[in-house]
Amino acid sequence: MKIGSIVPASDASPLEALLPRSIWEGLDALDPTPMKHFIWNEACFATMYRNRKAVLLTTNGGIAAFVRKGLVPTLYLAGAEELAEPTEPACADAGAAERLVDAILDHRLPVKLGQPPAGTVFSDVFVAKAKRRGLLVKAPTEGSPYIELDESWKDGLARFSSRRRADFRRMRRRAEEDGEVTFGFHQPEAHEAVALLEQAIEVEARSWKSRTRTAIADNKVQLDFFRRYAELAAQEGIFRIAFMKIGTDIAAAQICAECDGSYWLFKIGYDERFARCSPGQLLMLESIQRAATQGLRRYEFLGKAAGWTAFWASCERPRMKLNYYPRNLVGAAALAKDVAAMGRKRISQFVEGRKKERSQDGNG
Repeated sequence: MKIGSIVPASDASPLEALLPRSIWEGLDALDPTPMKHFIWNEACFATMYRNRKAVLLTTNGGIAAFVRKGLVPTLYLAGAEELAEPTEPACADAGAAERLVDAILDHRLPVKLGQPPAGTVFSDVFVAKAKRRGLLVKAPTEGSPYIELDESWKDGLARFSSRRRADFRRMRRRAEEDGEVTFGFHQPEAHEAVALLEQAIEVEARSWKSRTRTAIADNKVQLDFFRRYAELAAQEGIFRIAFMKIGTDIAAAQICAECDGSYWLFKIGYDERFARCSPGQLLMLESIQRAATQGLRRYEFLGKAAGWTAFWASCERPRMKLNYYPRNLVGAAALAKDVAAMGRKRISQFVEGRKKERSQDGNG
């Protein structure tokens, strides 16, 4: 176990200063994902948790990166809540998961894992042990969709009905009315990565996400994270930026990674000026076909399932919210704090609902 303050420096890795990178890279983790990589956690610690207390747990065959924070000291899995991706600690096998969960629970502190995948070796062990040692609050949430790629996806249009194929052809014709349509899939060098990332972020900000304040540009935590991650992932050769252009304008963009046999889609966006030709859908089709042609096994949408993802993906990785409270004063205090926060949220939602009802009554 390594515990230390996170003090980022421009010329050093705040994570490697606490735990050598070779330990991470020497672990053959079950179900590998970008979120289990050293560089993902490095980007989290370098941008999100300045001067917080890092708690890095290592056991034979397992690694878990936590940050300890809050007036009621609580262990938060690095990046799990801020980035909302399906992440969990890395384990080599069931025995490693047992040892790692014991090491986590032995801290006798509240633990927040965000919304990790359900039914994995780690989550099953954590749920079983946490129930015996304290109070576990567990609730299913929206899953993360994915596509099992095969040869048929090399011509993605052929998988759809004739009506859907006609829809895509109509979208393409509409796009071509505004200019030449081109697709670009970039594997940038480290010095190019942030510039390409900024272009993708600008495109996303020109969509509905800007109005709902859900664009990366509106979230400084995510903005800083992805800038750092882009550099690190580009150094590893796994960072990708995909564009669809109409003429010289970028109509749609994807921020993604290619690793662990899959195409990982972190963020998507499109310019609403071109909404009538659905550029995001056209780029999605192109990128799925490319992933299949590259021989990748899966196309991972990450995040949470939504109406638009159901059009593409029939498979979904289940997820659940996991909060653990030990049987001690710290656990009781953390539980009381979270229950109070939940009550305030419900009251706020109720008040907002009543305001909307009165507004509608007044307009009627």
